[in-house]
Amino acid sequence: MPSLPNELWWKILAHAISLESNLAMVRPSSERLYPFFPGGFSGFSDKHFYSSQLAIWKHSNRVALNFVQVNRLWRGIAERFLYSALYVEEEWRVQRFIDTVKQNPNLAEQLRTLVIMPPTCIRGVREACFGSLVIQVLSLCPGVVATVMGSYILSSPLPLFQSIDSSRRLLLLSVLRLQNEEFPAFMINFNNYASLQVLELSVTSINSNTLPPFPQHITFPSLRALVLGYLFFDPLVLNVIGKWELPSLKELSIFQWSPLESTPLLPLIRRSYERLEFFSACIDLLQDRAFHGIARTSPIHLKNVTLNVVYSSPPTHPATKPFFGHVVTLGISNFRMIRPEDKPSWVRFLSDPTYMPHLRSVLTDASKRFLALCLNSGLPLLDVLRSFEKVLGDRGVAFKGVMDDHSSFIPIKLLQRDTLEVSMSLYSNGLMLISSPESKYSPWELKSGKHLELPASNDNL
Repeated sequence: MPSLPNELWWKILAHAISLESNLAMVRPSSERLYPFFPGGFSGFSDKHFYSSQLAIWKHSNRVALNFVQVNRLWRGIAERFLYSALYVEEEWRVQRFIDTVKQNPNLAEQLRTLVIMPPTCIRGVREACFGSLVIQVLSLCPGVVATVMGSYILSSPLPLFQSIDSSRRLLLLSVLRLQNEEFPAFMINFNNYASLQVLELSVTSINSNTLPPFPQHITFPSLRALVLGYLFFDPLVLNVIGKWELPSLKELSIFQWSPLESTPLLPLIRRSYERLEFFSACIDLLQDRAFHGIARTSPIHLKNVTLNVVYSSPPTHPATKPFFGHVVTLGISNFRMIRPEDKPSWVRFLSDPTYMPHLRSVLTDASKRFLALCLNSGLPLLDVLRSFEKVLGDRGVAFKGVMDDHSSFIPIKLLQRDTLEVSMSLYSNGLMLISSPESKYSPWELKSGKHLELPASNDNL
């Protein structure tokens, strides 16, 4: 039997291994968690991103390793997957990778994604080790185009900020908890990031007394997605970011907002407003009067919006109606923050077609684990969820939650069914109640005790 051509084996392997584990695959999608879900629930700095991304990567590596062990032909094909992404939890993993690519320099050319985010931070040893190892990886692997890193793991400013050769290739950069001279180093070397497409940035502290002068005009010409995490409302940081020129920006996420301290970011929003396709924002921003002046027009490209619920009330001010004029997909992050007393205002918001006349789907961060907790605890938030399901169903709008591993979205009805099938053993009057997924009664009715379905066997009596 003749052997299949390498190109065909490559396609077979691509179906077996998820490319979602490689952040260097920079492309948009309509229903994927951040960075390319509309607005996104979990940014890079969220632990769910790291845990789920690492799980996907480990699974892909297991599949690729199985291919490697078959024969030499498959090894050559699988190596492109095995060494395309490096997700590091411990120092020894970085050292092992370095030792491997030194023995086989061809493997170093395969690396595209580098994520260094240890689960815990131990001061001293951990910082010193990671700093030198990161420099080695970047010098050995010229093809890295996506990097995610927390600055607290290094004893000196991120070497990436000072390495022209490595930074010029980057398409995606996530730098978390920048401190002191790190943010200035990034700003001074901004010209090294002309190819950057996705940037996540968070800053924890800046020593204003030692700052050098910044350029008046800072432009990231290729940047299409900007995720602003915790910036601790530092006037200097906010002023600098607010002046950025981002001519290609399509996706903007602002983690927090203060009507007084966050004002310097308004010019950035105003310049990008008409081009945005994805917008994720704290509800506080939409309730800020200063933002209402920007939202007077309806941006025709803005079809994907995620609201981060900090305070429970929805943005129902009349001035925000143009903002939602073309929204097709609405995300609701921190769904658990919606209080029962705010349910009427949310129901009016979701049922009023003058706010989102083109709405087709609502995505939330409600998961199976979340539903099970609410159901077994009798939390009143379940009534809020059910009310949303009804009003959106009447409008023909899809209503979805997220899988426990934060990998994809699933209809709320299926989440309810899976919750019953997997982990929903209901106790009422001392009896274990098991509901069939084909039951005509909802889990909320079962929990209330109005319609109880007993198991066929009475072994538990």
